[in-house]
Amino acid sequence: MNPRILTPFVSAGAAWGTKKAMNAVYAKRHDGALPTRDDTEVPFARVLVWALATAVVVALVDVAIQQGIARYENRQVTAS
Repeated sequence: MNPRILTPFVSAGAAWGTKKAMNAVYAKRHDGALPTRDDTEVPFARVLVWALATAVVVALVDVAIQQGIARYENRQVTAS
């Protein structure tokens, strides 16, 4: 099977797992609960920092997966 076909699925699964892990860390650090979207008790700065941190980590994981699969595919092509 062509690794390029699997890349979007692996990236989506990794993004989902990364977000779940980060949410678990947030919940552990902040009294066991994630704020809802309409929760006005949470300061906007905290929401913004958390959204940015989540986006950056998910993007880094996505790039790492894409690079890793591309390197794997290149090794397969050169080994043939």
